[in-house]
Amino acid sequence: MSLETENSPLVGVKNTLSNHHDGLAKLNSGLLTTLLGSVQAGILVFFVFGTTYSNDDYSPSEYMIFRDIMVMLLLGFGYLMTFLKLYGLGAVGFTMMISILAIQLNIVVELIMRFVFGKAGDADTILPLPLKLPMFIDGEFAAATALISYGALIGRASPVQLVLMTASQSIFYALNKVVVVLGFCAAEDVGGSITIHMFGAFFGLACSYALGPPKSTTNADPNRISDILAMIGSTLLWVYWPSFVGATESGVPLNENFCVVHTILALIGSTGATFYMSQQLGHGKMDPVHIANSTLAGGVAVGSSARLSMTPAGALILGVMAGMISVYGYAYSTPYLESKGIYDTCGVGNLHGLPSLLGGIGSIVFVLLDSDAEFLSFGPLQQSLRQLLAVVMTVALASSSGFLTGKAMTKAAPAMDEEGYEDAAWWEGKYFNCTGGSETEP
Repeated sequence: MSLETENSPLVGVKNTLSNHHDGLAKLNSGLLTTLLGSVQAGILVFFVFGTTYSNDDYSPSEYMIFRDIMVMLLLGFGYLMTFLKLYGLGAVGFTMMISILAIQLNIVVELIMRFVFGKAGDADTILPLPLKLPMFIDGEFAAATALISYGALIGRASPVQLVLMTASQSIFYALNKVVVVLGFCAAEDVGGSITIHMFGAFFGLACSYALGPPKSTTNADPNRISDILAMIGSTLLWVYWPSFVGATESGVPLNENFCVVHTILALIGSTGATFYMSQQLGHGKMDPVHIANSTLAGGVAVGSSARLSMTPAGALILGVMAGMISVYGYAYSTPYLESKGIYDTCGVGNLHGLPSLLGGIGSIVFVLLDSDAEFLSFGPLQQSLRQLLAVVMTVALASSSGFLTGKAMTKAAPAMDEEGYEDAAWWEGKYFNCTGGSETEP
């Protein structure tokens, strides 16, 4: 028997919340239409007048890499973030929106950065620009960076704010990658520990700090089903992570082998360490948050050093250390950051931030041990100092640009003035009731 009679106060509450959801969605709709339409129109103009086909032969291996990373983005990242019990559609749906927008933007923005700062190669100076698969793979790297930042804000930012974040970050990401890390510092970062994971994590944390604390965290909890879905996303990321790290080394057998083998070993190390540390902290029971996230920390940490001769033992040890600090981060760093006003919904500081710092520091050591690597730009000592400089400059640029972007997001779009972390605010579905976005019982 339903408790909701015609005169029941529950009906009035439901209608009020429903109208509030509808009003917020309509207000964001106008802004989203203008913003997303303008960005997409600008990209379209570039593709109409500035691009053409490439005359290079089709490369099945490059497409396999593109496909593998796309699975990581849409399924891996998407389902990893479904741990919020009422935000599954937002986790997967907005992951798709951010990914596709970031890929397109990066093709344009990174090319502009190369022109402006004198980093353009001969192939980049030809207009219309021949589109090649490596450009889309570079775009996927930018999308991964944006999704890492999204993890810190998931459930708290509106779709308009997410588009603003993606557009702004595309500029600063390309600046950091092209000009700072690979340009000025000439750092070794084949798998993106610095340019992707470190930048994305600190950008997202700073952006979250600028947004301020959430109104409520009532809906920010998982349930059994959402934890299982997140675990599925984690396993997909685990399987395809070696392709991500070795993506730029396709066709260079020795380097590609190093990248793949070292990544597998690092992931094995972080997985073993995570299960051990989680049950230790849980007095014999394991935390699904640790298992879904910290098991991947080895892949984050190994990125900067993956094609160096770091030895199998070195990769395994690095992975073990990454898994340990990631679990400790979830246990101790997250509560500390929240006490300082930094709310990290998905724990990107623990999965991407801390392990990427470990990976950056590890690269300082490993470039000293592999002095014969032909792809390094400088001698061992100078290269190690440049690795350190890349870490410091990336954290500084990501944090400052993320904070400014967060402030711009709060000014340009309506804030979430309700509980948040719920699909009903932004998605249509008959399975939603009107009491804060929870689903109707079957």
